[in-house]
Amino acid sequence: MSASVRTQRADSAETRTRILNASEQLFSERGYSGTSLRAIAEQAGVNVASANYHFGSKARLLEAALQRAVGPINSERLQRLDQLQSSSQPPILADIVRAFIEPVISKPRSEGLPRLLARVFAEPSAIAVPLLEHTFRPVAARFLAALEQALPGVSAEDLSWRFQFVIGAMVHMARFHELPAMFRNGDATAADAPASQIEKLIAFAVAGLQQSPEPDTCA
Repeated sequence: MSASVRTQRADSAETRTRILNASEQLFSERGYSGTSLRAIAEQAGVNVASANYHFGSKARLLEAALQRAVGPINSERLQRLDQLQSSSQPPILADIVRAFIEPVISKPRSEGLPRLLARVFAEPSAIAVPLLEHTFRPVAARFLAALEQALPGVSAEDLSWRFQFVIGAMVHMARFHELPAMFRNGDATAADAPASQIEKLIAFAVAGLQQSPEPDTCA
């Protein structure tokens, strides 16, 4: 490979990275409708044609930014689940939950991913639902199957709802990792250590996932 080709490829990779960095920042701050390709190009220091060349459209650029942010997390989740399921004993519920939650909450505190996720979840369903399904469906399917094995007495519909509630709590903790003042009583501190927060969230999730069905009160 010639030196000029290597230089071109390095320049192309650097341009893509700058565009993705600008996209993550602007989508997180302004949302999808409030962000234009022109604004992203200006932030990245490139022209609009370059952004179109590398990503094709604003929708594909948002997807690429989200995939870059969550791809390593999803890979770690699946690796952890594979390790649990390769054991001679069936994985327990808390370990399955930990494998899903810990890769997100245990990362160094950064506003980037939580802010981007929060923005995506807040987008209109026509934008958010296809994007989230494409990004998370394979991981969600694997974990739901594992949860079904760990909780055979819970219906698939109930388990899907409960898993969705767990995801909501996880995203909230990732975005707001300090306890708001209105919830603090007595000696409660604004923020526990990340490890303590993880344990609290896992205990909450396990309790919610395995709760007994509500009794039928109809006569």
